[in-house]
Amino acid sequence: MFGTCIYFGRFCPPHRGHLYQIIDASTRCEKLIVVISDSRTQTEAICREAGLPTITYQLRKQWIAQQVQDMPHIEVRVLDETDLPPYPDGWPQWAEAMRRVVPEPIDAFFVGDRDYDAPLRDYFPESRVELFDPTRTRFPISATEIRRDILGNWHYILGPARPFFARKVLIAGTESCGKTTLTKCLAKLYNTSWSEEVGRYYAREYLGGDESIYTDEDFARMAYLQAEQDYRALRTANKVCFFDTDAVVTDYYSELYMGHRNSRVESFINPEKYDILLYLEPDVRWVPDGQRLNGDQARRESLDRRLKDMYREFGFGDRLVEIHGDYHERLQEAVRRVDALLRARGGKNDGTAL
Repeated sequence: MFGTCIYFGRFCPPHRGHLYQIIDASTRCEKLIVVISDSRTQTEAICREAGLPTITYQLRKQWIAQQVQDMPHIEVRVLDETDLPPYPDGWPQWAEAMRRVVPEPIDAFFVGDRDYDAPLRDYFPESRVELFDPTRTRFPISATEIRRDILGNWHYILGPARPFFARKVLIAGTESCGKTTLTKCLAKLYNTSWSEEVGRYYAREYLGGDESIYTDEDFARMAYLQAEQDYRALRTANKVCFFDTDAVVTDYYSELYMGHRNSRVESFINPEKYDILLYLEPDVRWVPDGQRLNGDQARRESLDRRLKDMYREFGFGDRLVEIHGDYHERLQEAVRRVDALLRARGGKNDGTAL
């Protein structure tokens, strides 16, 4: 049994192979320190090449820490390599930086790459180098392979990291456009999770069903509750997650009910959160459900233009796809768009696959 040991890597992203090695190493030492090596410029470059947003070291530390939080003898630290010569150069500087990050005596390094063996023995002669599973027989995957095909390697990605990589589909529109039904149908077809519209039940749950007593605080709280519900849905997503409405719609209803928009609601608006916005046009029959108030077609079209303008104002223009037709046509078009999104490399929706 070793004392303090190190397992290091870029973990971009962390996967089940990494986790297996972390757990295996942790059974052989009193304290295991997982060190995330990060060069900001290199990380940005490899993520850009893969068509992914930058996977920051903060995210990687969060994901790994969540995975091992019930294992108190495992600790996660970060080694900043931004100003160091890139690998395989810079071993002297790297070793010095490692000793600053881990000032404790290091009994052993656990590594899965034979290329690290000789340099570690040179720069840490007091430490053992333990090589395990370099051919990746248990989990035949690398972070590079995952970045090349996120969804094809979905089962290897650690659970806490999956919300970052899941494709995010927002479904929006004005009253009685079939948003709720379409959202649920798509989630069931793709065997995944969805987030319901908080506004549909907020008055019933918090205002005794009386929509005439809304306040600005209610709309701010609605936006917060929506964001929390969205996050819960993302944590259980299977490659794609569907969202029935967002803070733009909450802001739209604030304007409709209160006569003005709500700055606290607008702080939740983020077009970067979604890969695509399926915007349902009001060209299906208006169906009263006890909550809907704007059934006149001219009024529906006027409100539709207002909501669409708000989405464009907040920067959703390049993500907005208008969905027309009857319910069958809407479903078929939505499926086509989602399929194209799931095929796109890196999940980027640049319009070419749509």
